[in-house]
Amino acid sequence: MAIGAVVLPGAVDAAETPEVSVTFAPASFGALAPGQDLVLNGTISNSTAKAIPAGTATVTLNRTPVSSRADLNAWLDAGTAVADGKLGSALTRAGTPEVPAGHSVPVAITVPAAAVTLGFQSSIWGTRAIAVTVRAGDSVVGQSRTDLVWAPGGAVAATGLAIAVPLNVPHSSTGLIPADLLATYTGAGGLLSHELDEVIGRNVAIGIDPMILASIRILGDSAPPSAVEWLARLQGVTNDTFALSYADSDLAGANQAGSKRLIAPSAFPIDANLFPGATTATPSPQTDTPTPTLTPTPSATGQPVNPLPTPESLVAWDYTIKNVAWPADDTVVEGDLDAFESFGVTNTIMDSSNVTYSLNYTPSGAATIDKHRILVSDNTLSSLLRSAATATSPIAWENAMAKLSSAIAVVGRERPSKSRTLLATLGRDVTGSEFRLSQTLDALATLPWVTPATMSALTKASDPLTASVNAKPESTARVAQIKSLLESEATVDSFSSVLTDPTVLTTERRLSLLAMLSNTWNTDGAAWATASAKYLDKSKTIVDSVSIAESSSLFLTSQNSPLPVTVSNKLAWPVTVYVSVRSPTGILNVLDPRVELTIEANSQAKASVPIRSVANGDVLIDTALSSATNVPIGRPVQTKVEVQAGWETAFTAVVAVLVVGVFGFGIWRNINKRRKAKKLARGGNTGDQPGGAPEPVAESAQTETKPS
Repeated sequence: MAIGAVVLPGAVDAAETPEVSVTFAPASFGALAPGQDLVLNGTISNSTAKAIPAGTATVTLNRTPVSSRADLNAWLDAGTAVADGKLGSALTRAGTPEVPAGHSVPVAITVPAAAVTLGFQSSIWGTRAIAVTVRAGDSVVGQSRTDLVWAPGGAVAATGLAIAVPLNVPHSSTGLIPADLLATYTGAGGLLSHELDEVIGRNVAIGIDPMILASIRILGDSAPPSAVEWLARLQGVTNDTFALSYADSDLAGANQAGSKRLIAPSAFPIDANLFPGATTATPSPQTDTPTPTLTPTPSATGQPVNPLPTPESLVAWDYTIKNVAWPADDTVVEGDLDAFESFGVTNTIMDSSNVTYSLNYTPSGAATIDKHRILVSDNTLSSLLRSAATATSPIAWENAMAKLSSAIAVVGRERPSKSRTLLATLGRDVTGSEFRLSQTLDALATLPWVTPATMSALTKASDPLTASVNAKPESTARVAQIKSLLESEATVDSFSSVLTDPTVLTTERRLSLLAMLSNTWNTDGAAWATASAKYLDKSKTIVDSVSIAESSSLFLTSQNSPLPVTVSNKLAWPVTVYVSVRSPTGILNVLDPRVELTIEANSQAKASVPIRSVANGDVLIDTALSSATNVPIGRPVQTKVEVQAGWETAFTAVVAVLVVGVFGFGIWRNINKRRKAKKLARGGNTGDQPGGAPEPVAESAQTETKPS
């Protein structure tokens, strides 16, 4: 349904999306003074298959000023019909043309100044309700309810209006904007160029996403010239500025998911080649708490050389308003404010529907909830501001402007003696369609009942009203998904202790996490779910990249042979792990409970775990990996080990017998040879006589005893 359009019962049959709509809005931003004609510009749209006959438009005016925002909201509620008797007095009737099937036809109605009579209330300024009812024959085609502000001259109760606008980019999953996109965004007609053009030099506070600053600065000499020029323009703005969370991440959602910390980049992938002549950070002299400092090194000419950027310098900015948290609309619970304070936040922007007052009027935008300072973004004004800034047609813009003008005027009439300053904000959805923001700001500046105000003044208000949180927790499903993302990043952070330089993993995961938490995803839930699943899958792939190569069984035949454990590393960097083996029985004794092993990139390596087998049998051992900081790595593996240490004993015994036999035979032969040698030395060779006759006995050796 078009803005301000109402389709009444008895008109063309209407479904959830009406097939016929009528939209009218007063010109001049809804402001009308005595002596001026009332000009109403409108459109009759026909999506049916039949033409709408020519008819009549009746303009009615309720002369009584609208006295409260509740009454104004009820009047403008397109979902509620208002009886003819409550529409007010008819000012004029005008003919309407035939509207062909599937077409929209513009209609302009002018009510002469003389016909705009307010009677005795003509001297009272304020919002009046207007309706345009279109009939074709006896049938009501549709009705458009809008409003105007009657300004007869003289003093009016002006309301201050501060405006905050986010300077951000569409969602992504990387946490840094690529150079080609930066060139597009900051080029002529680009998104960031347009966003800056719309607010620069105007009475608007700019919430800057630090991701944009880091994305430009980290490119060094390779940054697109348009991006460098854009950054210089931003540096020169006179607007109030404050920092969004990095990547405009969801502060409330992260806290509700259990983060309990301000998630920020831990490091950046800085390429020193993009900063010719730069030096790295040099640590200062050792103190109780070492703090790295940057010490420029003099060049050959004696001039100091600029250091490489640091994580801090990449996002640094001289903001005029410090320590602001801006969670998405309607996402805050009371515990979030305590968490924000622990992060150092001193001012939190909250949507007014997320805040409760015990008041019967609209308070200023500065409030306190317990001890927390709150800047309350008026929900109605913000909605109308966004409608005007993103209006796709002149009629839609005029209608939104008329409603915005009237809504502010009603606030002024609530308590004319009490001046107030309200805050309105633009949304986080980045469509590039805020092409009427500057036009809207210019129009607001012409309204006498609107006084420009600054957000910085609201932060310093000396009389903030007491309020309480109207709890608006994020959906259970979203919080659960954010919790999964946080846990996934934490798992990779722990796992990275296997690396000499953990930042090669943790930097990318943290930046990507912040990108996944961006509020700019809120209008595209399906895309966020898909991107979140990819983030979780990548984190799982990382932590599964170092693992034990499983083996069905091992066979040990020695009491002291080492147990081989093969570890695989699929990362692009070397890792160091510790292999631990546990035997549940006494068959195997593990002699070293932690064996260090380094595995090169994209390779495998084998650890030798010293063990001792004391008996034979089957053992189901548990093998696990850990990092130097005792973080478990991968999944533990169970392996069956068959121990047959007796085979070694039997084999040794056989070998020993053989050795003894060989040595014994050799000794026997030596002894036998020596005996033969000795015999030869004493009596000659007895084994060489022919026929084998015995050796003759020497005479001297023979004696005979004769008989006497």
